[in-house]
Amino acid sequence: MSPRAAWRLERFGYGPVYDYAPGKVDWLAAGLPTEGAKRQRRAVDALEEPLTCGPTTTVAEAVETGSSGGTPGLLVVNDEGILLGLLRLPTDASPHVTVEEAMEPGPVTLRANEPLDPLLEHMAEGGVTEVVVTTPDGQLLGVIRR
Repeated sequence: MSPRAAWRLERFGYGPVYDYAPGKVDWLAAGLPTEGAKRQRRAVDALEEPLTCGPTTTVAEAVETGSSGGTPGLLVVNDEGILLGLLRLPTDASPHVTVEEAMEPGPVTLRANEPLDPLLEHMAEGGVTEVVVTTPDGQLLGVIRR
C-alpha cells in the first residue's frame, strides 16, 4: 500500500515522496524518528555515546582511551560506523598489535525499537550493565547503561 500512498501524496503536491520498501519495522529498528500519542519508550530513547576506536588503532592507544573513560571495553567500528567487535579491558594483548587483531568480533547487539522498560528489567535480572544498539545494517547507534 505504501507505493499507492506515496503516489497520492505526490498528487496532492507533497514531494519528493519516497516509498521506504523495507517497511515500518526496519524504520523503527534503525532508530529513526516516529510520532504518535501512544508511543512506548524504546531502546533508542535511552542511548548513550560509547567509547569507540578503529580497527587499526593500536592496543596501547585503545587502552589509554578506555582507561580515561572507565569502561569495561571499547567498541570497534569502521569508518562508516559499522560495529566490528569489542576490545575488552583490561586486555592481555600486546600493546603493539592492532585492535582488530585483539578484539572479539561480532558482539551481541539489539535494535533501537526494543521496548525499553522490559529491556531494563531484563538487564537488572541478568546483572547486565551495558547493551549495544545497532541498526539492522550493523551501524552503531549507542549503548544503554543501567
